[in-house]
Amino acid sequence: VEQFLWKLSWTRKQTKTMARRHMRVQLRVPNWAQPGQVIDASAGGRKFSVAIPQHLRPGQFFTVRVPTGGEGKETKMQAAAPEVSFNLEPNIVIGNDKYFKEVKKCQDWCDCSRFCCPYVVFSGKSEDVRMKHNCCCLPCCCNFEAYTVKNGHSNGKSVGALAPAGCCDQNFCAVFCPCFYTGPKMQAKFLGADGNLKYMLKSEVKCCQYLCLCLAICSPCFRMFRFCCQDSQYTRYEQNVYGPDLNDQTVFAKIIYTDRMVCPCIPDERIQMRIEPAEGRTLSKEDLVLLSIFPTLISGYTLWEFCIPLWVPGGMACAMPSPSGIVQVDDANNIQGEHMNIKEALEERKQDSMY
Repeated sequence: VEQFLWKLSWTRKQTKTMARRHMRVQLRVPNWAQPGQVIDASAGGRKFSVAIPQHLRPGQFFTVRVPTGGEGKETKMQAAAPEVSFNLEPNIVIGNDKYFKEVKKCQDWCDCSRFCCPYVVFSGKSEDVRMKHNCCCLPCCCNFEAYTVKNGHSNGKSVGALAPAGCCDQNFCAVFCPCFYTGPKMQAKFLGADGNLKYMLKSEVKCCQYLCLCLAICSPCFRMFRFCCQDSQYTRYEQNVYGPDLNDQTVFAKIIYTDRMVCPCIPDERIQMRIEPAEGRTLSKEDLVLLSIFPTLISGYTLWEFCIPLWVPGGMACAMPSPSGIVQVDDANNIQGEHMNIKEALEERKQDSMY
């Protein structure tokens, strides 16, 4: 008993010593600031001032370690020293909020209803994002829905749903004369909370667009040339998201993918996906949550939960076009690709983090 009490007291001491004394605050250099200039900031009830590191330019980020105690006291801080970090956890960033995939509890694994109506929870600081499918037995009749749930509340607010396109969503000729049809064809649709069509993914059917598809048999040779001779192992894809009018070519948002070729003989690995509004457009937080259903489903984060409604015949996977690496197919799906070497990929990532 004495040994157990000693271990318990030692564990409590360790818990106290491991309590966080600092919080990490990420700041962005203002456009008007100069290197070495002192700026004021606040976080977690603490007001502090910090000098901008000499090597940073406007738009770049740096980290400050701020003490957690002493709320309201203004102190002068310094930028944190460089460090190494690996972000391997499944998470999504929507706007300025970060959400981590919630780990299932024991009762979740024993809940049989989750096999028929699976759902995934991404937990945030002030609210959770839930994505669910209402019936695995009828994947064609039920959609993938998204909700936002405030912390401490059980009822969520519906944001909308992702659904495959039906016959009534297509143009007349695309349904009754598919062999002679050329024009837009809806693939997937994003429905608002009221059930009305808000955004869509669509392809462009053109005459004889697949005549050069036979060149796909030479794809291994092209990939070998890229990998060995051009040193272009990275590819950046942009997929257009359109508005509710099928015949309108106005782009509202873009889904951006970054793939990396590890070996010419195996499929590329996807290292990043993000959604950004098109130039001159603004997306609300609800729109970002709604559009995030699509990359979440194809990212692999939800493979175990949604494998049945995604991949059974007639499932949602048939209506979710993503980059294939074959130019003719990607072009038909309104996906543009650009090959990059590692230096160009790093520069592209640097620009994305600046703006």
